[in-house]
Amino acid sequence: MKILFASTLLAALAMTGCATTPPIQNPSGQLVKFTAPTIGKGAMEGAKYVLLEKSIADGRYTVVSMSSTRQPIANERQERIAFNAALTAFAPDFTDIAFRTYVDEDNYNQATVITTCDDFPLKTRQYSPCNSAFGDVFVPTGVTKRYVAGQMSADAMKRFNDPTRNRSRYVTTPQYVLAEAGVFARLAELAAVK
Repeated sequence: MKILFASTLLAALAMTGCATTPPIQNPSGQLVKFTAPTIGKGAMEGAKYVLLEKSIADGRYTVVSMSSTRQPIANERQERIAFNAALTAFAPDFTDIAFRTYVDEDNYNQATVITTCDDFPLKTRQYSPCNSAFGDVFVPTGVTKRYVAGQMSADAMKRFNDPTRNRSRYVTTPQYVLAEAGVFARLAELAAVK
């Protein structure tokens, strides 16, 4: 019965044009997952770093370096991703940033880890969600619900969406950029860097 259900589900997905992406695995066959907002200080021992750069010509990311030491960010188009030593977790490698948990009471107490951007330094000085492509403006779902229900004006909602007025940021996954740059295909090489 389970085999029939799985076959039916796969056939339905194929007919609708939906394709499931295979899970990312490290050279040992373990799953590799995004850990928000960072992989944490405890997991930094033996970490591996990938420095990426966005092309001016086509907007695609390429690998600048893979290293066992944190490489400095040289320009505003670069992003640095850290992997734990086992290559089972990855996240942007932000320098010391204070995060807090926001609990959205208007959305079933959904908890989101965010930071507040008091300033927006250059990436070459301090890498953070405030200047990274992986830091996005945080608008609580409860706020969006109130707007959709007509309980908030368009101007008020515009203020929440405006990155110059709303200084709250959450961290988004760099998975698509790592895939675009071919990093997941090079995990064995990343594991071997010294």
